[in-house]
Amino acid sequence: MTTGNTAAWAKHGADRSQELRISKYRSLLMAKVEPDLMELARAGVLYGYNTGAAVGLANVAAIPTTTASYGIYNNSASKSCVVLKLAITATDVTAPLDFALIAGLSATPQAAAETKYASSLALPINPGQQDAECYLTDAVTLAATPLWQTLAHYGGNNGLLGAAAVAWVKGMYIIPPKYCLGIDIVGSGGTTPLYDVDVLAMEIDLTD
Repeated sequence: MTTGNTAAWAKHGADRSQELRISKYRSLLMAKVEPDLMELARAGVLYGYNTGAAVGLANVAAIPTTTASYGIYNNSASKSCVVLKLAITATDVTAPLDFALIAGLSATPQAAAETKYASSLALPINPGQQDAECYLTDAVTLAATPLWQTLAHYGGNNGLLGAAAVAWVKGMYIIPPKYCLGIDIVGSGGTTPLYDVDVLAMEIDLTD
């Protein structure tokens, strides 16, 4: 592995120093002390969207085209919505034994602003942040057919209430202003299952 020195030394909390290193692929390597999301929390850019008190929606039996049960709509004029986590939870009646969380981002913006899903929540993760500009919508028709991706799968021994599929997408989806990320749950009928969605995202200006 190739190493290189910087002009200064990184300082740790206990007044210890550690050399920054560069891999043979030119990646910067350094032991990390802080948790992954701490600096994002300090910057005040973390937000959560979920169904809140709204009634969950049922799964679908096939990969959709442009119609999605849920969507994350970016209603900001300037900020992008960088999705970090998507999760679904069975909340009513019995879910199928297997189901999958899928998502897809249309290549074009929505023709008009989408309506916020009634009783859903869009809130800052930490106090002192600006109000959220993105939110969940439901029964959304995307502007164009997206590339649907399977992000997480539940395949437990039963499909009882609380069965969940969680995907840490870590910024794979960047929703520009006025775009919408479609979200759906694919599975068999179960016993008329309903699902809640929760999202962790950053709202941040990426124009610089």
